[in-house]
Amino acid sequence: MLKGTFSIAAFALASMFAPFSYAQTPTPAQIQMFKSLPADQQQALANQYGVSLPSGASQPSSFENPKVVDARPATNETEQSTRGPEDDAQAQTGLKRFGLDLFAGSPSTFAPISDVPVPADYTVGPGDEIVIQLFGKENTTNRLRVSREGVINFPSLGPVQVAGMTFSEVRDSLNQRVREQMIGVRSDISLGEMRTMQIFVMGDAYKPGAYTVSALTTISQAIYYSGGFSESGALRNVQLKRNGQVIRKLDMYDLLLRGDARNDVRLLPGDVVFIGAVGNTISIDGEVNRPAIYEIKSGETYKQAFQLAGGFTANAYRDQIEVKRYAAKGGRDLVTLNFTQSHDQQIKVKDGDTVSVPTKSEELTRFVQVEGDVRHSGFLEWKPGLRIADLFQSVDTAFKSTADVNYAVVVREINAQRDIEVFQLNLAKAILAPNSEDNLQLHSRDRVLVFNRLSNKGIDSLLEVDEKAKSFEQAQQQAQEQIQQEEQDLSAATSTVTGKEVRMMWQGEEVTPEQIQDLKQNTRSSLLAPVLLKLQQQSRLGLAPQIAEVTGEVKYPGRYPITPRMKVSDLLEAAGGLTYGAFTINAELARSVINNIDERASIDIERIDLRKAIQGDVNNDVIIVGRDRLNVLQKPNVKLQSTVMLQGEVRFPGSYTVRQGETMSELLERAGGLTEFAHPMGAIFTREALRLQEQKLLNQYAADMRAETAKKTFRADSNLGSVVSDPEKTLAFIEEASRSKALGRMVVQLNRILKHDRSADFMLEDGDFLFVPTFRNTVSVMGEVQVPITYLLDNKLEVDDYLNKAGGAKKQADEDRIFVVRADGSVYKPTSGYWFGNNNQELQAGDTIVVPIDTDYRDALSTWTAATQILYQTGVAINALK
Repeated sequence: MLKGTFSIAAFALASMFAPFSYAQTPTPAQIQMFKSLPADQQQALANQYGVSLPSGASQPSSFENPKVVDARPATNETEQSTRGPEDDAQAQTGLKRFGLDLFAGSPSTFAPISDVPVPADYTVGPGDEIVIQLFGKENTTNRLRVSREGVINFPSLGPVQVAGMTFSEVRDSLNQRVREQMIGVRSDISLGEMRTMQIFVMGDAYKPGAYTVSALTTISQAIYYSGGFSESGALRNVQLKRNGQVIRKLDMYDLLLRGDARNDVRLLPGDVVFIGAVGNTISIDGEVNRPAIYEIKSGETYKQAFQLAGGFTANAYRDQIEVKRYAAKGGRDLVTLNFTQSHDQQIKVKDGDTVSVPTKSEELTRFVQVEGDVRHSGFLEWKPGLRIADLFQSVDTAFKSTADVNYAVVVREINAQRDIEVFQLNLAKAILAPNSEDNLQLHSRDRVLVFNRLSNKGIDSLLEVDEKAKSFEQAQQQAQEQIQQEEQDLSAATSTVTGKEVRMMWQGEEVTPEQIQDLKQNTRSSLLAPVLLKLQQQSRLGLAPQIAEVTGEVKYPGRYPITPRMKVSDLLEAAGGLTYGAFTINAELARSVINNIDERASIDIERIDLRKAIQGDVNNDVIIVGRDRLNVLQKPNVKLQSTVMLQGEVRFPGSYTVRQGETMSELLERAGGLTEFAHPMGAIFTREALRLQEQKLLNQYAADMRAETAKKTFRADSNLGSVVSDPEKTLAFIEEASRSKALGRMVVQLNRILKHDRSADFMLEDGDFLFVPTFRNTVSVMGEVQVPITYLLDNKLEVDDYLNKAGGAKKQADEDRIFVVRADGSVYKPTSGYWFGNNNQELQAGDTIVVPIDTDYRDALSTWTAATQILYQTGVAINALK
């Protein structure tokens, strides 16, 4: 018994792992029998038939039917060499012939697929296996093969003729015989292995030839086994030939597009599936659901053609369908179809037509656009009667915290040329008082611009530095920052510098650069820029650009669009209103006036009382016309509160507001004077106006030196001293000099000022800075000496004594140009002695002795004695301050 079981299992294994040409699939019973064997016997059978069992298990977990079709290669050399006009058109348009991809495969085996459900109308024939399970009084299973004569040998019943009968007829007949002839026995009839047969797929198939297939194979399945259609195969001309006669024609479009499989009949042994050559085709591209190249039959209309393409997409423009058609004498004609007309739908298609369905315009209609500093910008549906208040639910929730709810504009297109007109409104009034004129009724395509309360200049305004001043530069920077903080508007954005990290702060919270950029995009200047450009472009003869400008003491100076019957008060509202320093009694309205006789333009200046204009006085609240310019003047002396910083050894240091004409002595008296540690002779005083002037001179001097270097580099005369031998080093020196930053320092004699010497006293200006250092009883030596060093002041010593203490001058030192820089910034040059003998000027605390370089020592420095002095004086000043 075991031996018999082993033999059956061997047969099952042979069935499972036999080459695909064997074309037999193991039955479930055989698989189950193989699984029931011990692991060593399974492995022995596997070794015998040269197969390997799945790793990690003693038996295979599942068995699949052989794969009969592989993916078709990307390029077929034979077909590539025989490309036709249709292929070239396909390559140009990028379209593929419809349906080819579905069958695009390459047959890998002739093995049939036999584990599919058997239909009831299946005709039983020789080679089929009938499985009869008996139960009841007798329990057996018989697997009976239909012989070539069409009979099965049923044990106990004898031969039974089944060939030519459908499977349902065979099942009913056998069940009836069992009931009638075998008392107490019932039966269950099923179909086991089905017969195989050989059919032919010929014509324009991908791989024509003979195929061994299942008896259930239909025409479409046979084509699939053969790899599908070739590039020249016709999907709409498939013929089934039997005994040389065409017994059925199959249009694959019926199957693919409508699911109609009535003509997709099952094959019989020896049948020939013939695929004809492709005939007429058209290409349909654009807004259709299935853009492709389609085969057409004679007499088909464009309505039918678009049905093949799946119909139009939602955005197809059917009024103007473009058809390119080959003309009889060459070239192509253009035919335009209006598919909304039934006549155009019935136009017959022609071979080679190229159809393009355009897209509808994406431009929105019936909308209102909201832009700017709102919570939700974008497009909203327009309906008749829509007003401003309908767009925004609440003043608190509809706008961002920076929004200016007192001023907004509506940009409206007024004609087919898209010319615009601008309306001004108050958002708060429009929402809170719906019956007000500000609740403007909107038209379709209106744009509502909502601005913020900022300006680009205000957003970029400030840098915060929070650290204690440890040097003159730090003290000066901290002082300037303190002044800016005092003048800062509460709504302005700030930046905080911590080390090298810059953090942008807005209303006490850190914001990203993207958020800062968003703030800039919603300012008046940014949002109105395209509106002003459009107004400028639509001006014409007799119509000036509808733009007015307001300058001076308003919150947002600039150019603004003129709205219908715009008045001076409206222009002021657009500019954010007047500032604190505005002079309201007398403003100037400049207007261009054209002489009608000679068409010369002149400027007419009109005086406006802004107080009366705001109150609605008709004589002052005049109508604004194109190119008007309103200049709001500043109150006299309103900004004369100059700010001066005192730092260092001052009893009460800090920022002081000074009156016009106030002097340094008066300010020091207000500040409590100096401390007992102060060094008034070393006081450092800077003035912004002087710094700008000095910086301009330094830059100009550097430019002159560059030009002189270029001249001497190319000069070739007998005077070798006039030629620069190493221009690179010279230019490097010039660049170093040009990087020197001017301090704007002015020499002040603070000791005389404290003694109320009126000749030394002076009036203060805005931005002045005074730094009083701590007293240092030292004298420094620097420059071309052996060891630059600082010594305590000794009244017995002179300049030459300090030079000797520094090791003397170097070889390249210019001993004739030694000078002394006082602590207050003044400079004097010793004039006698060895080196100066009895010098009549004594050294004082904080003085610095400078030994300059001999400018003739280096060829590259032959003409820059003054530059050396500038560099040394700048370095000495900075060194003294530190």
